Amino acid sequence: MDPRFGDILRDKPELIWPIPEWMLPADAAKSLKKAENPAIVEVAGRDSFAAAVRAVDELPIDAVLPTIAYTGTEFGDWEVVFGKTGFLKKLLAEKAPGVAVYGPVVLGSAGLWRIINGRYVSALFERYGFYTPCIGCHVYFHAIRVSLAKKTGCNFVIAGERESHDGRIKLNQTGPALDTYVNFLARFGVELVLPLRHVASGAEIEELVGGDWEEEADQLDCVLSNNYRDKSGDLSYDENAIENYLAEFAVPVAERAVNKYLAGETPDYSKLAGGLL
Repeated sequence: MDPRFGDILRDKPELIWPIPEWMLPADAAKSLKKAENPAIVEVAGRDSFAAAVRAVDELPIDAVLPTIAYTGTEFGDWEVVFGKTGFLKKLLAEKAPGVAVYGPVVLGSAGLWRIINGRYVSALFERYGFYTPCIGCHVYFHAIRVSLAKKTGCNFVIAGERESHDGRIKLNQTGPALDTYVNFLARFGVELVLPLRHVASGAEIEELVGGDWEEEADQLDCVLSNNYRDKSGDLSYDENAIENYLAEFAVPVAERAVNKYLAGETPDYSKLAGGLL
């Protein structure tokens, strides 16, 4: 891993656009933009890699840009994550040899993550009767990639979210949440591709990436993981409350931020939620 990535991941600066030249060289950016159907790939766990394999098989994608997003809640070995980007390149070389692989690019905004997921916890709980950072965190992940997609000419953003994980439901990947993410990116002319959305079987994921990669292995952990489950590990939720939270708060905040990013500005994050709560 380039030590400059380590500096970014340590300091977590405002890094949405532009991307540093050393990370995305001008010739690579130009080549990516000339591709017919380039795509951004979210690099996270096993599912994101399986999604990339499935997407290039189903869509006429001819170039991919792996992206790694930071929040502030991750812990673990970043070297493993960067090593997996090399694995992605090898995987696509075997399964889709005509697809060019660039990057990786690292990006993030602690300011946006805080406003969506941290600053208004009490107010959000009072209004919607629940709070979890996980749903807003996925809104954040999608929002921070919009500028990169538009500036590099990427038609697609590929993500590994799926509605069921062998029967387990993740609150940030319910059907209404995924619909919201798709519609949110569509507002900016970017297609969020979810090729695994209806793949419940972990065995099917293993077939796409190789059977020696176990679920949740070789990836970062989050200090807030499973925060929405009770002490027995069970999950109950109000779908209407989640839809209202997304429609009335998380998405409007993210949309305001993205509009600023696209205008070449850094948002005043303290004002993004104005009038929403």
